[in-house]
Amino acid sequence: MHLDSQPTPAVKSPRILVVDDDPDIRSLIRTFLEHEGYLVYVSGDPDRAAKIFSRTPDIDLVITDYSMPQRSGFDLARELRSIRSSVRILIISGAIVSNGQCDQIETHGWKFLPKPFSLPRLLAEVHSMLQVVADKRSATLMA
Repeated sequence: MHLDSQPTPAVKSPRILVVDDDPDIRSLIRTFLEHEGYLVYVSGDPDRAAKIFSRTPDIDLVITDYSMPQRSGFDLARELRSIRSSVRILIISGAIVSNGQCDQIETHGWKFLPKPFSLPRLLAEVHSMLQVVADKRSATLMA
């Protein structure tokens, strides 16, 4: 499996970048979200994910694992937000995340979803986060 990949083309579907060092988690999330109509990019490496993000200006949401061997999803999220402040961030983790770490996530306006989570719970979070993006786009078009 490639560390990064391109999604199959679709018409104006929201775009999501999934970053997780576990290939099974990446595959499961990608398959599920593509089935729901989203365009999904994946990477198992935060540095490659940053490159995908940089060359794909229309990514609406990043779902990243908090704990990865190369660097944390938190650090990746900060980097991506510095590139484009409007991107939505959902941090997922199966590791114990302290209250201080959760506070930092919330301070940045990001969401946190602990693993294991159900796919309907993930989808509800994704819908909620992308609704904010859709509302902002509608307001901009109407102005």
